[in-house]
Amino acid sequence: MAYLVPGMKVDATMQSGINTESPEYKVYQKFLDVFGNEEFILVAIKSEQDASEGVMLKAVQAITSEFEKSDKIVEVISLANLRLFREQNGVFGTYQVLEHDRGHLTLPGSGDLKRIRTALPITNLLLSPDGRTFGIIVRIDDKYRVDPPVIHRILSGMESVVGANLPAGSEYRIIGPPVIRRAIHKYNIHTAIQFGILCSIICTIVSYYIFKSLRATVITVIVVGLCVLWILGFMSLVQIPINSTTALAFGLILISSVEPVIHLVTHFNESLRLGGDRLSAAKRALALGAAPCLITSFTTSLGFSSLIVASLPMVRQLGVILSLGPLLAFILSITLTPAFLIALKPLEPRIYTRMSNDLLARGFRRLEPAVFAHYKLCVLGIFVIIAVMLFGAPFMRSDTQVLRMLADSTPELTDLRFVEKNLAPVNSVELVLEAEENAFKGPDAWKRIREVEERLSRIPEVAGTDSFLPLMEYLCTVLGGRDEGSGDVFTNPKLIPQLLVLTSLSAEGKRLLSRYLDDQFSRLHISVRIKNSPSTTIRQTIDEIRSAAMEGMNGYGKVAVTGDLVVFEAQASEIVSSQTYSVLLAIFYMTILLTIQFRSLALGLISLFPQILPQAVIFGLMGWFGISLDSVTVFAASVSIGLTVDNTVHYLTQLKREIRARGKTQSIEQCLSAAYEVTGRAMISNHAVIFFGFTMLLISPFRPVVCFGVLGSAAILCSLIGDLIFMPSIILSSSFMRKLLTKEMTGKVMTS
Repeated sequence: MAYLVPGMKVDATMQSGINTESPEYKVYQKFLDVFGNEEFILVAIKSEQDASEGVMLKAVQAITSEFEKSDKIVEVISLANLRLFREQNGVFGTYQVLEHDRGHLTLPGSGDLKRIRTALPITNLLLSPDGRTFGIIVRIDDKYRVDPPVIHRILSGMESVVGANLPAGSEYRIIGPPVIRRAIHKYNIHTAIQFGILCSIICTIVSYYIFKSLRATVITVIVVGLCVLWILGFMSLVQIPINSTTALAFGLILISSVEPVIHLVTHFNESLRLGGDRLSAAKRALALGAAPCLITSFTTSLGFSSLIVASLPMVRQLGVILSLGPLLAFILSITLTPAFLIALKPLEPRIYTRMSNDLLARGFRRLEPAVFAHYKLCVLGIFVIIAVMLFGAPFMRSDTQVLRMLADSTPELTDLRFVEKNLAPVNSVELVLEAEENAFKGPDAWKRIREVEERLSRIPEVAGTDSFLPLMEYLCTVLGGRDEGSGDVFTNPKLIPQLLVLTSLSAEGKRLLSRYLDDQFSRLHISVRIKNSPSTTIRQTIDEIRSAAMEGMNGYGKVAVTGDLVVFEAQASEIVSSQTYSVLLAIFYMTILLTIQFRSLALGLISLFPQILPQAVIFGLMGWFGISLDSVTVFAASVSIGLTVDNTVHYLTQLKREIRARGKTQSIEQCLSAAYEVTGRAMISNHAVIFFGFTMLLISPFRPVVCFGVLGSAAILCSLIGDLIFMPSIILSSSFMRKLLTKEMTGKVMTS
């Protein structure tokens, strides 16, 4: 397995986050086939100098010229090479937007510049309203778009060019999807390494505190380390790459695989303390711990397996890894842990004394009588918490905007905010309007396009639209100044075909026309720039854009909203809905499995109660504190189920033993207390490792991962409360549960 690990891959292209079978993806591919890729890199340069001084224009011209020399860049757009059809010295033609005044570049007059901004909305990304920020748009050859090494070289080269030509006192930012992909690639690797290392440290510290022994700690670290090593080798063998979800597997495998080791070592130490040699103690540890560890490995895998039904490859990959991890941990634990325990020296008596008098032991001794004395109050308090959390659940909202994955403090998001503040919003969705062949050669279709754009402008989240209509109206105005008969673009049926031909006379015009209209003039493309406000979900914005377009077209043709953001949102929303269903299904099957395992309806039903509080808290926190349901936080329920059920199984297994051993001579309270004492320390230890492991996610640069860490740690803490407080309290408070357990104690239900 160690030999295989260096062959692991990293998904720098983010292709594992795409479901190529989804309808939205196929619609987007059709769009790309017709209109080409809209993806671009934007270089924004801000200076304290006004554009009229010409220094910045000269710098933009030099940078543009250098960019155009790259064979991997297919298009560069800036004020330095922007051209527009207009009249100059009485001659109509396609001329540069910038003017020359005694050898210096200058901007057009304010009136002309305003008309240019209207005709070519892309100008808003090339020059800020105050004239101090300039933009340069770069389009990369599609065959290199998702090639990480090439993208890295291109971006590095662009940074060198800009740095070499940047005027004094200026600053620049480079943004765009390739930049975001490169950042996510980098953060995925950092997350995997940091999360794995931190969880290893946590396992070591907690193990040493619990067992007060370096030998026992080394056993724990070796077993969980080997489990992670096997998983990494398996990922390399079957070519599962590191991506935004599988990066979490390194730490999650560590904290989920420590449970069987802790319980086996705990049983071994307890057996040695009561007397006997190491071999007999190891046998007893296996006799007491193997069966519950086996069932917990299956229940944990079952909880994680709900991820396998997801549509996105990277989510399925995470489900496979996490489902395999507990099973490997069980095999390694029952094989290696007893062998190490037999081979190593037993703990000295003073170690047991320290273990029985540490802070954890003292706190546990105080908690037990408090719970058994006030169980009704405990039940009432926990039900109140559950009710409060569930009341917040209806306020949950789904937000699957990919750009909101990054924390506000990341350089990439900071750069994006800089550009949006100084130039214009750059995020967009693509609107495609389809009608009959040659429909967009006539005025009726364009009247509807104007109506669509007017409706779009009234949507608060829409920052602007980029279509062929304003350019055509501009050309109509320009030609109308020479020929009064040309008039309005909508009143002269012959004018529109003439304008289309006029645009296609130059190479730039042909490229521009192909960006907006297909060859049959039956499909038209409008790029809709959106503000991406935190208070509005991307789904809401997409729905509003689609509704405005359908109302504007009024049945004239078909409407489709597509683009990267639309594809990502649709697929992430599908994950949210499918995971909600699969989590419920996992709970149902888990209950059946535990009922069969315990051979007891009572214990099967009781196993449900500790799961109620963690799940309620997850949904309540999301509702009350505005944590969005997205493609990462949706895993919180599945993962928490897989991780929290383990201790419930160990407690109920021990309770079953106590009932069978002393049920006819002692009360239910005494059986519960005996099970409490045997499993309590190991339960707290396991929960501590998982809890602190989740808190390590708070340092992640990904906002959803941070939220996932918050939800996971809260769920684990509540699961511990459910196991130590809620479960025994509900048993003692419920006459129905008492009756079922009484039957168990008298042997009417329990079988061997």
